[in-house]
Amino acid sequence: MTALRPPVADWLLAAGSFMLGIVVAVTLESVDMDHERSVDLWAIALLGAMSVPLLARRRWPILALLAVLAVSTPYHLLDYPHEATMPASLVAAFTAARYSEAPRRAVAALVAASAVIVPLGAAEASGAPGDALLGAGWVFMAFFAGLAVRFHQDWKAAVTARLEQERADEVERRVAEERVLIAAELHDVLAHGLAVANVQASVAAHLIDQLPGRGDASLQELSSTLHDLSDTSRATLHELRAVLDVLHGGEAEPIEPAPDLGELQRLVEMAEAADVRVDVEVGGLPDELPSTVSVVAYRIIQESLTNVIRHSTAKHATVRLDQDGHRLRIAVDDPGPARPNSTVTSAGFGIAGMTGRAQAVGGELSAGPGGSGGFEVSASLPLPEIWRVPS
Repeated sequence: MTALRPPVADWLLAAGSFMLGIVVAVTLESVDMDHERSVDLWAIALLGAMSVPLLARRRWPILALLAVLAVSTPYHLLDYPHEATMPASLVAAFTAARYSEAPRRAVAALVAASAVIVPLGAAEASGAPGDALLGAGWVFMAFFAGLAVRFHQDWKAAVTARLEQERADEVERRVAEERVLIAAELHDVLAHGLAVANVQASVAAHLIDQLPGRGDASLQELSSTLHDLSDTSRATLHELRAVLDVLHGGEAEPIEPAPDLGELQRLVEMAEAADVRVDVEVGGLPDELPSTVSVVAYRIIQESLTNVIRHSTAKHATVRLDQDGHRLRIAVDDPGPARPNSTVTSAGFGIAGMTGRAQAVGGELSAGPGGSGGFEVSASLPLPEIWRVPS
């Protein structure tokens, strides 16, 4: 059942307090145990006026309690049935504790105490102090009940905030670890290219130095350039290794070459071993792709298929690869439905890692419910000019 909105609930609460107050007053008058003043229109008007401040109880809780106290004072002094003020007084006392901010709760407590003292004085004058003490106890109980509800709410809010912060810290830690892995893979790709350039430059420089006409100014300049290229590539390799050591906390270990799209069949076989058939659709791609883009694409497909195996009841998935102008497009479609109690969402750690990989090469990634009721991962990775397929 949908909860009532606060304004409607407050209207009903104020009306209920008014009606209950009248019922109590009329009932006590019929019993006439304390020989109190008979209920008349003035008593009904005062009971109604006591209920009106409850409409603003959430916005001005202490003022609402003060207003109830102010209206109840003449009611008690006129010696109408004192217990009839209890419904409005209890609600006002509870509200003052429930909705007041921490610095104002002491003021609310004082006002609640005043709400008890006034009927006590009036009852003492009418010779019924016992009933007044009982009413005072109920008012204090309502006040402390409001405090208990407020403290429970604050505790729940604090726990929720702490859990959200812990999750944010965990996501940040996972993303940081993923960035280290990305750096390691990029290092492997770049290191291979620089090593090849270093060897080729050194061999070319050596061959030029062996030529009969090596004294020619042009050949000497070319040889010097190649030697500089060799030295620069060697120094860059050392700097890459130093950066990787820092990312690994100074404990970098030798790594295997990062897998790329050339090993896509391995992922297909992995999924089939888990009883998930993978349809691969490739169109319009060159024979070779940039190493960094190929590695990132492989990792995105790997994580997507892992999510299908872990979180979906689907027995097949589709991987699509094509080129749209200057971008490589990747789509992994899981037709679903999800397994019961599955927790994969667009805010998951694996998806955060895939997003980080795509952004590392200047691309973008989105993940969410697919049109077939399952889950779909889509990525777009930029391709350098020299790798684009002519249109």
